[in-house]
Amino acid sequence: MENSCISLITDFGLKDEYVGVMKGVIALKNPCVKVIDITHYIDPQNILQAAYTLLFSYSYFPKHTVHVIVVDPGVGSDRKIVAVKADDYFFLAPDNGVLSFILNEFLCTTIVVNRSEFFLPGVSNSFHGRDIFAPVSAHIAKYQQIEDLGDEISPKELIKLHNTGPYIDKGQIIGQFVMSDRFGNLISNISFNDLKKFKAADSFDIMNTINIKFKDKKIVGIVNHYEQVKKKSMLAIIGSKGLLEISINCGNAKHDLNVEIGSKIYIS
Repeated sequence: MENSCISLITDFGLKDEYVGVMKGVIALKNPCVKVIDITHYIDPQNILQAAYTLLFSYSYFPKHTVHVIVVDPGVGSDRKIVAVKADDYFFLAPDNGVLSFILNEFLCTTIVVNRSEFFLPGVSNSFHGRDIFAPVSAHIAKYQQIEDLGDEISPKELIKLHNTGPYIDKGQIIGQFVMSDRFGNLISNISFNDLKKFKAADSFDIMNTINIKFKDKKIVGIVNHYEQVKKKSMLAIIGSKGLLEISINCGNAKHDLNVEIGSKIYIS
């Protein structure tokens, strides 16, 4: 299909040849397709981070885009590779929970990718990104269908991540930091909608009176922009993903506050 598009999310980084080789295979199989990098800096094997990255990225692409996610700690094992058609998008990923948010959001057609004629010859046990994901994604982008790739499976049979959202316990929201960005902003899994549901008040009250705790730190209120606090001061803000973030104005919260991804954050 002309003007088709493939997006890539991996934990490969850019030091090695892995990403370039994947793009080379895609170009061999489908020279006309456009390939767009979402990120190759998912923390190694961090499936939850990859799932959130996909959730907040996929809808900004043209319809019929093939979103390829290669964060695959089970590579070479008997884990499945699945192709999913959800609304106007295609997804190609290992069956390890990385598609959890997509499966929860859409009615999906799901295929186990098991027909080796669509793979490169001599599939390795450690680089399915090159040998399977790249040629299969090129095929999907070209023909805009997945049914010929393998056997259909119920979406209910796919692996889903559990406990991905915040919960309420003893009068407070308990969430976790799920990722950080290049600027060191600590991004939680608590959305502004979660806060509004928790506190039966208007957004002005939420922004000014909510208590946020993590480690030995406490913040009262949420700012609208970074310049509301002094440089090198800590703040809470609702970021572009609609999630609560902890930041330091002109600083690096993850480094300066020594907070690990997965750490708890408490709202009261």
